[in-house]
Amino acid sequence: MSNSDEETFIRRMFESYDVNNNGVLEKDEFYKVLKTMLKKLYEGQTEEELEQIAKEAIDKFDFNKNGIIEKNEFYQFMKFLIDEKGLSIDE
Repeated sequence: MSNSDEETFIRRMFESYDVNNNGVLEKDEFYKVLKTMLKKLYEGQTEEELEQIAKEAIDKFDFNKNGIIEKNEFYQFMKFLIDEKGLSIDE
């Protein structure tokens, strides 16, 4: 997949989870993304384990610690999942 396709995928994903269209993901919106992505990457984990992983991801990718995930933070999160964790975006 080309970088352009990857960027389009990430942008569309952000837009689909930004349900109130305010240009950022509040923690509850970001948590929905996390649950979807983490279930793909961490099959067999309990709900409690997934929640802990999600909390750690929020702490890690909310770079400016303002309690919301901005577009650039979301992009970095998705690049991490794709490049470092092997998430397939072809599905």
